[in-house]
Amino acid sequence: MLGLLFVGILVFINFIMAYSVGLAGKPHKSIVLENTLPQSQLKHPEVIALGKEYRQRLLWAAGLFSLLSCILFLIHYEAIFMTLFWLFLFLPMVTMWGIEVHYIRKMAALKAAKGWQLPVTPVQIDTKLLVTKNQKILGFGWLLPPLVLTIGLCIFAWFSNIDGKLIYILTAIFLWIVAWGCWYVVGRLPVAAPSEDPQINRQYNDLTKHDWSVVAVGIAYGMLVVFALPVLSMSLPASFSKLLAALFILLTFGSIFLCIWYLLRLRKKQDQLLATTARFRYADKDQYWRYGVYINPDDKTLMVSDRIGLNIGVNFGRPAGKVLGVLTLLLVLGLMVFTLYPTYLWDFGKDSFTANLQQERLELAAPFVKPSEIELADIESAKLVTALPAPTTRSNGYGGRYYQMGKFEVAGKNATLYLDTRSKPYLQIVTAERDYYFTFKQASETKAFYHHLTKTLPAHD
Repeated sequence: MLGLLFVGILVFINFIMAYSVGLAGKPHKSIVLENTLPQSQLKHPEVIALGKEYRQRLLWAAGLFSLLSCILFLIHYEAIFMTLFWLFLFLPMVTMWGIEVHYIRKMAALKAAKGWQLPVTPVQIDTKLLVTKNQKILGFGWLLPPLVLTIGLCIFAWFSNIDGKLIYILTAIFLWIVAWGCWYVVGRLPVAAPSEDPQINRQYNDLTKHDWSVVAVGIAYGMLVVFALPVLSMSLPASFSKLLAALFILLTFGSIFLCIWYLLRLRKKQDQLLATTARFRYADKDQYWRYGVYINPDDKTLMVSDRIGLNIGVNFGRPAGKVLGVLTLLLVLGLMVFTLYPTYLWDFGKDSFTANLQQERLELAAPFVKPSEIELADIESAKLVTALPAPTTRSNGYGGRYYQMGKFEVAGKNATLYLDTRSKPYLQIVTAERDYYFTFKQASETKAFYHHLTKTLPAHD
């Protein structure tokens, strides 16, 4: 089931990415594949054919990598499974970026061969527009309700009997900061002067700032839901866990589609507005978009609107842009190592699951999981089970295809798991406050340890 979920995620990302990147092949503000063309040539047969060919190549890449991702169904090692998942996540991105750069150059070559060069117009500075550039942006007050609710949920989580409460609180605060950061960046975006009509330029900037601020505020409320559902799932009866999990998935994918639809709506309104004027301005910025990203060391602006109309990009020509790019890369690599390294220890480490039975206590441990020390006098019973009692929800730990590690809630009771789900039966240790589920990599070792433990446990009245 988890393998199907991971493959589904990859397929979803592949085609969403192919569609969004493919929008560069359709005219927007007289720009096709990062090349500004005369309006009279936007429907030229060769321009249309090149844009169509570009989008087809992206769809073929999405389809190919989606088929290749089915290899995950055949993998029986968690480490290799997760490694291939990361590989199939980033290879399509790199491939589609390469396709985009290739077709940007093909469009530039077509433009040069046809002599479709545009006269460069001087930079227009509308001081009145600069002063009032954010008059239609949603105010900071829109971010206060999710902030208050986030603080309330943090207080609720702190006083609740849930595992990993500090991590959830820090995550909630970080998510709100991310939403505020998006809103702040929208407000800092420079004004655009795509035409020689000041009124059109004002409407264009007001429209863009308003709709982008709506997305930023929407992120704040969406992130709040992302945080609230897991907290509620650990506080409500266990019978609600599957319903909340389904609601979480539905809201996540629904939010993605809603965001894409809203930004496509913005792009359409921008084009409709610019269609009312024939006096466009060309500032010769095509040369700074040759690689699908903005690289202009002479531009002091750090954050810029992309040319597709769906995103906000970084000026990688600025030192701060390069630093931000490197930090993002390091963050992604760190996340990869954080998720992969433990799985390699679990899969291929010698004696990665340990159970140390001492005179008065039992210690259970596994790599990158907090060990558990259990007083033998606190153990009410120990038995072998062939499956985890339902429902099972993870509160703080790792829940992969083959490993269940960390803090969980099992059948309505707090539990700590050290499980390789392929090795059955599981050893269940019951105490008044918490249950523990453990297994060695070999089932025979688990059974032998169970018999040894039951002989050691003190008798209970």
